[in-house]
Amino acid sequence: MQINKFLNIDIEQAPLEMKLDVEMRCREIMATDNIIDVKKYCTHLVRHKLEQDMFLASMLNRLIELEANLVVSQVRKEKTPNPIKKFFRIP
Repeated sequence: MQINKFLNIDIEQAPLEMKLDVEMRCREIMATDNIIDVKKYCTHLVRHKLEQDMFLASMLNRLIELEANLVVSQVRKEKTPNPIKKFFRIP
C-alpha cells in the first residue's frame, strides 16, 4: 500500500471495499436514464463537497496553528537563559 505524506501526516489509500462501493455507485449512475435524478444527485454532491472543503480547511488551519505553537514553545525553551547568568551578566 502506497502512503503519501502531507505536513508530516500519513495519507493512506482507500481500502478495496470502499473503492468497490464507489465503483458500484458510479456504474449505477451511468446506467440510469433518469436525468432529473442525476442532476439532483450532482447538485447535492457539489454542495456537500463545499461543506467538506470548508471543514478540511478549518482542520488544516487548526493543525498548522498547533504545529506553530509547538515550534514556538520549543524555541523558547531552548533560548531561555539561566536567570542567575542573566543577573550576574555571565556570558
